[in-house]
Amino acid sequence: MGARVLERSLDDMTLAQFRVLGLIASSPERASRLAERAAVSRPSLTGLLDGLEARGWVERHDVAGDRRGVNLQLTRAGASAFRHAEKAMATELDGVLGDDRAAVLDGLSALSRVLKERARARS
Repeated sequence: MGARVLERSLDDMTLAQFRVLGLIASSPERASRLAERAAVSRPSLTGLLDGLEARGWVERHDVAGDRRGVNLQLTRAGASAFRHAEKAMATELDGVLGDDRAAVLDGLSALSRVLKERARARS
């Protein structure tokens, strides 16, 4: 299953937009940190944010004492669009995984544990 299958479940949202909305929803923060967390260049993030703001899904707020700093926050419409997209993607994944869902979740949990252990070992 490719990213295209998941993206089709999102209707009028791209996977990149979904990822950025999810990051902002989980932790409203400065745009510069978001670019790192989303693994996109700052110019790419700027374009994504421009599109999300034009749709009324994201608001930019100046950071007090930092002329270049911008904090990001989901609007009500953005939070609603994100929840809708999350449900659509979960439904699509459930349909694709079917009876193998539990095994896949177990595998992902095991992978997560291994990655966390490696990260701790490197610190």
